[in-house]
Amino acid sequence: MSETSPQFQERSIVIVGVGLIGGSIAAAVRKRFPECQVIGVGRNEERLEQARRSGLLTSWTVDLNKSTVPAGSLGIVCLPVHQIPNAVTALLDANCETVTDAGSVKESVYEALGPNPDERFVGSHPIAGSEQSGFEHADANLFRNRLCVVTTSSPEDSALSRVQRVIAFWKSLGSSVYLMSPDEHDRVLALTSHLPHILASVAASCVNPELLTFTGTGYRDTTRIAAGSAKLWASILMGNSKHCVEAIEQAEEQLRKLRESLTSGNIEALEQLWEAAASNRRSLNGNHSAPS
Repeated sequence: MSETSPQFQERSIVIVGVGLIGGSIAAAVRKRFPECQVIGVGRNEERLEQARRSGLLTSWTVDLNKSTVPAGSLGIVCLPVHQIPNAVTALLDANCETVTDAGSVKESVYEALGPNPDERFVGSHPIAGSEQSGFEHADANLFRNRLCVVTTSSPEDSALSRVQRVIAFWKSLGSSVYLMSPDEHDRVLALTSHLPHILASVAASCVNPELLTFTGTGYRDTTRIAAGSAKLWASILMGNSKHCVEAIEQAEEQLRKLRESLTSGNIEALEQLWEAAASNRRSLNGNHSAPS
């Protein structure tokens, strides 16, 4: 379900976690809407000050409370999945008017917030990133022409002002927006994002260091995303363990078919399997626009 929304109206945003994603959000806002305050929140004062000096932040704090959060602020949590619920709660306690996040797992976040999550929280997931980390790699155009999923419990929620506010925010950064339930998001992303990272890690681990001299572009392209943060990806996979296991089982079935084709010498079956995968890859929508 693709959504439209009004123009950017934020006067202040509070970003908890000024790394690659948080830094890129800050960069995008500072570039497009320089009148908006961008407040960074973290634990490392030196790093936060470096981010401010680089132009990403207008100010920063290590003490998140009502006095450090301007009235009417939009809060955005850009932390590993297992850290998101506590940060969301802290932003809500600090009277953030609306809070969202950028995590790639949604259902476990809502569950951790309790049986009746505060309605001011609207989960989201910009499907953009890099194997790099840290605000030094921030990109003001990271979300441009990318898809962002905003999660709602029911289709009726799409009309609520807080949901529309989050939709408007991501659209202002150049993203297209699609509404999904938290569980549907996790099921889909297990296949489209989490499984590729799992398989890249598997492929990377199958080659011993002494054989890396013999690798070419195929190995490098396939395993590029395996170079990401182990802590970050362990948090993501554990947060979506149910659907990741289901995705791994689908991959195991495809590997079984490939193995059987090879062991039986059935080249026709092997070609069919390969062509089906190749055809799917060729049809990939390169502009990451929202599904119709």
